Amino acid sequence: MKEPCYIQVIVPLRLEWTPTYRSPEPLEPGTRVSVVFARRSYVGVVWKTGVTPDIDGSRIQDILRKEEGLSPVTPEELKFWEFISDYYLCTIGEVYKAAYPAGKIRSEQKAANILQRLKSRLAVREEALTKKHKDSVRERLEGEKAAIAAQIEALTKIPAAAKSAKPAPGKPTLLTGGGRTEVYLQLCRETVAKGFNVLVLNPEIAASEQLDGIFEDAFPGQVHCVSSHITETRRRSIAEDIRCFGGQIVTGTRSALFLPWSRLGLIIVENEQDIFLKQTEPAPRYNARDAAVMLGRIHQARVVLGAPSPSLESLHNVLTGKYELRQTGAVPPCGTIIDISAERRKNGMLGCISRKLIEAASKSAGPVAFIRGWEKPDELTEEISKLFPDRQIDILTLQQARLSDLRGYALIAVLQADALFPEGDFRADERAVQALAMLREQCTGEFIVQTAKADHPVFSSSEDIAGKLLEERRAFGLPPYTRLIDTDFGGHKERLTFPCDSTLSTRKKQLRARALAFEKKTGGKARATIDVDPIL
Repeated sequence: MKEPCYIQVIVPLRLEWTPTYRSPEPLEPGTRVSVVFARRSYVGVVWKTGVTPDIDGSRIQDILRKEEGLSPVTPEELKFWEFISDYYLCTIGEVYKAAYPAGKIRSEQKAANILQRLKSRLAVREEALTKKHKDSVRERLEGEKAAIAAQIEALTKIPAAAKSAKPAPGKPTLLTGGGRTEVYLQLCRETVAKGFNVLVLNPEIAASEQLDGIFEDAFPGQVHCVSSHITETRRRSIAEDIRCFGGQIVTGTRSALFLPWSRLGLIIVENEQDIFLKQTEPAPRYNARDAAVMLGRIHQARVVLGAPSPSLESLHNVLTGKYELRQTGAVPPCGTIIDISAERRKNGMLGCISRKLIEAASKSAGPVAFIRGWEKPDELTEEISKLFPDRQIDILTLQQARLSDLRGYALIAVLQADALFPEGDFRADERAVQALAMLREQCTGEFIVQTAKADHPVFSSSEDIAGKLLEERRAFGLPPYTRLIDTDFGGHKERLTFPCDSTLSTRKKQLRARALAFEKKTGGKARATIDVDPIL
């Protein structure tokens, strides 16, 4: 009698354990199978094979079927999922759901059904051609057979042959300063020329779209744009290209990390300091920058992190030897600082706009943009219309500015830079430095900052603000010298601080166990969430 094959299957659910099923034949990890869990059918992924069940075999269900038409999940994908699950304290089922949402699976199944129908139609034509027919009928059948075969060939792509061996990736590179895009393009040229794929990550869709045109011009026909705006059919097509071929470039947001990468040679993370690289809801709550570094390790790909003003965590990794630093181009000048307090004392303010700014805007020979902070939009619009009756002044929030192309403005002014320093946020100074650096980098004209804190180190062009902030973080036991974990147990929120030592993994497990105990105590009525943000 044939011994049953027991396998663990990942299902797209928040389970603290991986269910075991029985298979009529041995299956490889990554194989897609249909299973029933809690009376519902799911497409799952074989995680472990040859397992020994810890319950009676009669209680273990059989898989419904092996999904022949669905491409298997690669070993690299499974390894990446395991890292995300362990590192960010979530279940592997939640990671699987993020990587393969229901819409994506339905699209894959639809394509598999189309392929099956085409194969059936091809078999019918082939059988018909074995019989005698008039020349005209045979010619028609052969034409139909060739057309169907071409459709099947287009749907079943054959992986491209490797052109060269992958070089050693080395340490991740932190790229700062202007001219980063040209460096990115050169690195991409070198990578795709060797037959490897490239991933270019951006924090948001709008920011990604700004780079898309540049890459599409440089690499026509080789660039795929991935975001929540594309259809599931298009996403599936991109996934198959990445799975099967080299020499492709994907630009997109953090979800592009979960594509079925093969021959991945280069990962670029632009604006690595941006807070929008962090996934907050739903789980997995991961930082795309750190996840990209791990993805690069798994695929032995080169990783480049770019920023006008990098995060303190990445700078700390440079100081400790984990990353290497590369400066490109000149650092943009700090710009003109206008002291609001001093101007008020000498009647130099008209509302929220200084006389100095009014003079500079009046003299500018081109479009002007004002970045507002705490000002009310309607009141500010009315004030500007009175001060500049014959000028078009664009009023932007910082969020709008960071998603816009500001290079066409002759003058950019931050009206109230103090709004960049929210109380109670230990990262406020760092965020302010990064926001101002982002604006300066895009400004091709004059850059003016109004602030009531003109003596703050953030506005100093000579002081090593990054070094100063790192020293403050060390003195107060804050990241990157410690690790923060935010917990929410049924509405009770708490921020925990852990040292950067070998016990962190153990403490994370203890915290996870505490969360499970809480949920069990409440009968599952209250959820416990854990948001981990340690740095690789």
